[in-house]
Amino acid sequence: MSNKVTTCTFDDFIKRYPHMAHLDPMNQLDFDLSSINQSELKTLKHYFSGICTDLTLYMQLFGQEEHVAELNKFNSFIFSRFERACLERICLKIATLMDPPKSQGKDNLSLRRFIEQTDSSLLQGLFNSLKDFYEKSGINDWRNKVLAHADLLTLSGEVELKVSFTKQEVDDFVAKIQEFIDWVSDPKVATDHQVVLPRDVDGYSFISKIKSQNES
Repeated sequence: MSNKVTTCTFDDFIKRYPHMAHLDPMNQLDFDLSSINQSELKTLKHYFSGICTDLTLYMQLFGQEEHVAELNKFNSFIFSRFERACLERICLKIATLMDPPKSQGKDNLSLRRFIEQTDSSLLQGLFNSLKDFYEKSGINDWRNKVLAHADLLTLSGEVELKVSFTKQEVDDFVAKIQEFIDWVSDPKVATDHQVVLPRDVDGYSFISKIKSQNES
């Protein structure tokens, strides 16, 4: 139902600007693409596509104040809880991609798994940038103490959980994960992390129907 879109390729770019050929991203690679486990990469892409679909719908429904206003006008109790549930699901799933390659002897589908396969400073740098936001935003603690576990001191309020991020920051974070995946897939390709949904079933169509109902 949903599709990822290639926003541009370097080959298309240099057809228009041949004098920029020296910017070929392949020149930045410090690893051999053949070192990437293609089966694991395929699994990662499939898993990540689900995250992107969820995020696309979330941003279409709740990314604009006027959309939130229409939803709340229709039923603020249901949609406020639905919004939180969507955000929790998205954050929990992106958090798994930040895990170590293995936990308790079992393999994890994580970004660090591909760094381990390549020993790449480039990929490590991209991951460090992701990790910086992941930890400073509080998503890491939120996942470990609330979303995936029930830390008693946190849930009782005895220990403060500091979580601070915007919807746009989460969207940007997922876009950077897509950039990481593009590097291990085909560095000459840039893929949009947002997915294209059929117009009659996307979030915008739903908002339009809710708005019509509110006005009737």
